Amino acid sequence: MEQVKDDWRQMALSEAEYAMLEFAEKLTLTPSNMREADAQNLRDVGWTDRDILDIVHVCAYFNFRVRVVDGLGLEVADWQLQRARAGTARAAEIAKERGVAMPSDPWKVR
Repeated sequence: MEQVKDDWRQMALSEAEYAMLEFAEKLTLTPSNMREADAQNLRDVGWTDRDILDIVHVCAYFNFRVRVVDGLGLEVADWQLQRARAGTARAAEIAKERGVAMPSDPWKVR
């Protein structure tokens, strides 16, 4: 499980699992960029519309929880900050590899 959290791209995953994690990552990092084609990519590897709805709900729920904690200014442990920064750095690497821009960071939290 820790390996999935640290870098799921290094795991031996099925095509469907890989597509699902890419979808969830995009929904988390750049939700306004989601298109019907993103859902279709999941269908193309075997996910049903019900599966896609569940994927969206779980992703949205976890993002909601993070935003509640952040919005209330709750303290997080140093290890959580380190993991978040590592995730941001990895997302920046992936964006660079793909030739896309990372979302702006107007509050300079990176």
